[in-house]
Amino acid sequence: MGHLHTDITVRGSNSAVELKNVLIDTDATYTVLPEKVLEEVGAWGPVGEVEVELGNGENIKAQAYGVAIKIEEVEAPSIGITFEGAQTVIGVETLESIGLKLDPTTGRLEFTRPKGLAYFYWAKVTDEGIKRTKYRRKESIQFRSPCPNPLTYDDGSGHF
Repeated sequence: MGHLHTDITVRGSNSAVELKNVLIDTDATYTVLPEKVLEEVGAWGPVGEVEVELGNGENIKAQAYGVAIKIEEVEAPSIGITFEGAQTVIGVETLESIGLKLDPTTGRLEFTRPKGLAYFYWAKVTDEGIKRTKYRRKESIQFRSPCPNPLTYDDGSGHF
C-alpha cells in the first residue's frame, strides 16, 4: 500500500500553522510535532509527560501538549507530543478524535461518523480510581436537540 500523507493545520492559543505532506502512522498513538511548531502555535502545556516506544524499540519520555488539529476541513482537540529530534507524524488518537480511519484497501482516509458529531471523554480521579464518562457533542444540524447545552451525558444505558 505504501505510505499515506496528508496536509494538516495545527492550532493553539496564538496562531495556526499549516503542515504539508505529513505522514500518517497507524502504529503511533499520539501525533508527534516538533517543539518549534508547538511553541509557534501556542500549544497548551506541557500538560504532562508520557513514555513512548519509538519505531526502533527505544523507550523515551515525551512532553505532551494540547492542540487543535484540522484534517480535511474537520478540526478536533488532540494531544501532540514532542521530544528531541521529533519528526511530524499523525497518530491514531488524532484520527479518532476527528473521526477518520485509514482504509487499508484503498490507502485513503475515510470518515467514521457524520461530520460534526464527536465524542469526548472526561476522566475524574477519585479515591476508588479513575472514572471515565462519555459525552457526545452535537454540532451538526441533523443532530441538534432542543437542549441548549450541546453536551449530553451517556449513563451507559444507550439513551442520551
